[in-house]
Amino acid sequence: MKVATDLSHGLDYIHNFSGLNSNVIHNHIKSSSIIITEHESEQPICAKFCHFGTAELCGEVEENRDGKVKKIEGTRGYMSPEFQVSGIATQKCDVYAFGVVLLELLSGKEALRFVIDEGSGGYERISVIENASHAVAGPGGGGVRKWVDRRLKDSYPVEVAEKMVALGLQCVDENPEKRPDMGKVAGLVSRLYLESKTWAERIGLPTDFSVSLAPR
Repeated sequence: MKVATDLSHGLDYIHNFSGLNSNVIHNHIKSSSIIITEHESEQPICAKFCHFGTAELCGEVEENRDGKVKKIEGTRGYMSPEFQVSGIATQKCDVYAFGVVLLELLSGKEALRFVIDEGSGGYERISVIENASHAVAGPGGGGVRKWVDRRLKDSYPVEVAEKMVALGLQCVDENPEKRPDMGKVAGLVSRLYLESKTWAERIGLPTDFSVSLAPR
């Protein structure tokens, strides 16, 4: 929860408070672009997105562009549908990629995985977005609890997890106009983080438990 909170506020800052006249786009949002540092303080960990600006340094941005859209290469599993069609990155593309990262954090699974289909012998594509959608829509209302990273066991508030999954799915909506902006996302994640801290303090669990994702 702390990682998700830090990342959401970092991206909100890039989008809305960087002090630049143009609409700034990160476009390298993915789990392997996250740096987590440890501190001996009341906030033992701090998460940040790195690689900001490397698209331009590496020549991935076209010279002819305005401040609102940029044409850049993306990363499989984090590219929004409209970006895959047009190749044009917008802030809503960043929101989509953040939603994927959020679902990765909750599930402990990669954005895209390929596993062997025992029936056909071929490879089956598994998306964290599709799995999250199935978990939410599953019968009995317990799908999210089964879908959340098993390494957490039951050391988390289920209601908060359900709200976080719902937020992640809002961020990856196929319609960019239906995705929330990062200001709203950061506010919701912060509120859910506080709810999880209250829950943890009430039952005496640590709030800095974390799991790692394999780089890609």
